Amino acid sequence: MSENEPHLKSHRKPELGTTVVPVADMRFGDGSFPVLAGPAAVESEAQILTAARAIRQAGALVLRSATFLPDDIAMEFTPLGVEGLWLLEHAGTATGLATSTFVFEPVQASLVAGHVDLIEIGPSRMKDRNLLTAAGSVGLPVVVHRGPNATVDEWLGAAEAVMAAGAAVMLCERGSEGHDPRTAGTLDISAVAVVQRLSDVPVLVNPAPLVGSLELIAPLALAARTAGADGLMVAVHPEPTEARFRAGGHLDLDGINVLMERLGIPSLRDDIDRIDRELLKLIARRLSSSVEIGLIKAARNLAMESPDREVELIVEARGDAVALGLDPDYIEDIMRVVLRHSKAAQKRAAQDQPPATEAITE
Repeated sequence: MSENEPHLKSHRKPELGTTVVPVADMRFGDGSFPVLAGPAAVESEAQILTAARAIRQAGALVLRSATFLPDDIAMEFTPLGVEGLWLLEHAGTATGLATSTFVFEPVQASLVAGHVDLIEIGPSRMKDRNLLTAAGSVGLPVVVHRGPNATVDEWLGAAEAVMAAGAAVMLCERGSEGHDPRTAGTLDISAVAVVQRLSDVPVLVNPAPLVGSLELIAPLALAARTAGADGLMVAVHPEPTEARFRAGGHLDLDGINVLMERLGIPSLRDDIDRIDRELLKLIARRLSSSVEIGLIKAARNLAMESPDREVELIVEARGDAVALGLDPDYIEDIMRVVLRHSKAAQKRAAQDQPPATEAITE
């Protein structure tokens, strides 16, 4: 899907809307389509760092990987536990990605809380009320994955248990049991629209079946976006055939790039880069004008600072922010930084200027 190709909005009832869930410096449920990606499990520092760098370059915003795994899921793989948690945190910090991991026991919730930005409850533990409560009580947003046999009502009930404990919650549709081995883990796209008619909770989609062709991931991901999903999860490994956990169930590094291109996300990121460059040009123009004003002030022996004018600028900026649907506190923070640097530049430029005589404000 190209950046110019529209996709359908969510199917929520007008009175419900969508709750926006902040995760680090991004938002889920605001009309964007964040992608969470990473290996099924952290295996080594090299593996998780390589994956993090690749998915960051591809345009994903969250690095997700399991660090703790129970025996019934890990099988022959030995999870790294606390060590894996540290490696995941380091990889996220090194690449500027937010991080997410699973918890399977209530005690793990408080353990991971200081190291990641998002907690996930896997499909096998969706009905564990003690775990849902523990995960919801540590102050992080929580993703509840739909169990393979869970009804929509049971799934929503799990989300309510997390919210009752105090956390923001999202849901993830990741497939239910099917009758054909080629579609085991059948993705229920209709669940996105159904949940959005019943709830204001953001709905994510994991399009990778546990059994089946990796070629299904891209069309299912596109279908999820078209259906109005609020984000995507996908497994990515630097060497999928060598993965120590769920080998063969990952996209490789080329695969994630192709998927993101089909979703149009690299194009969107390019657009953001262009906007950033325009912002820098505007800031440079503003700074140049501010310095000119500073030189005039110095020539007329006027005070550099104009507190009343600064207040006026902040009030105007906050009003414009509200009109544009932006957080006025966020815009005020930006304006204060701009004004602080403008004043510093004015003072530097005015050091050698002669005394001034008339008043002028920026």
